[in-house]
Amino acid sequence: MPENPHPIPVSGQPNAPAEPYSEPRHDVPAVVDADIDLFGAEAAAERLAERLQSVEPHRVWYAEDGRALLSPPFAPARDRVDGYASALATLVVFGAFATPWSRRLGNVLVHVREHHHTSARIVWRHYPDPTAHPRAAVLALATEAAATQGRFWVLVRELLARSHDDPADLHEALLQSGLDPDRVLSEMQAGMGAERIADDVASARASGVTSAPALFVNGERYTGELDPDSVSRALDQE
Repeated sequence: MPENPHPIPVSGQPNAPAEPYSEPRHDVPAVVDADIDLFGAEAAAERLAERLQSVEPHRVWYAEDGRALLSPPFAPARDRVDGYASALATLVVFGAFATPWSRRLGNVLVHVREHHHTSARIVWRHYPDPTAHPRAAVLALATEAAATQGRFWVLVRELLARSHDDPADLHEALLQSGLDPDRVLSEMQAGMGAERIADDVASARASGVTSAPALFVNGERYTGELDPDSVSRALDQE
């Protein structure tokens, strides 16, 4: 990955929304010429964005208390899981990178790992919205490329802890995660993991999710605040 790519104009990051999980939208950025490709994988990200736009909506099912149910349910053999198989609580996160909520979500997940190390497991499902966050798709591809090197969760943690607003920051995150940036870039350009990302977005829509992050605790939508103590209390109740 070149360390000093030619810059291109990029839509500004939207202001934090007035209420959780609701954010302004922008037009999907057009594919750029390879000579000014900001991240080196803009074409793959654009293909992914187009694919996500074609994901069909699904019927949402609700629990008796009115909370949306996770669809499809947690599947250990398929989902990206961080934690013990014996954990009593499962926190499913529909997440995206480069959003106003990324760092706050990162803080929540750090807290869960520290305070519910054996009692809760974390599951990540992608929900990038390129129309709202132009860099979310390319960063989702980066984490899927990291998964081929067994470093998915390491890179997720790095990205959530950073501003990751430019290629140099992503490059540094890859190095800090023990990844080969050239290999990651090659797999991003090939669209590695695009099918999984699209499946995750279909799951999000079938679960009533309209923006990231959205959390589910043991299969039911979490409706509390996005802060460590609130999420921790919800996990304790389970």
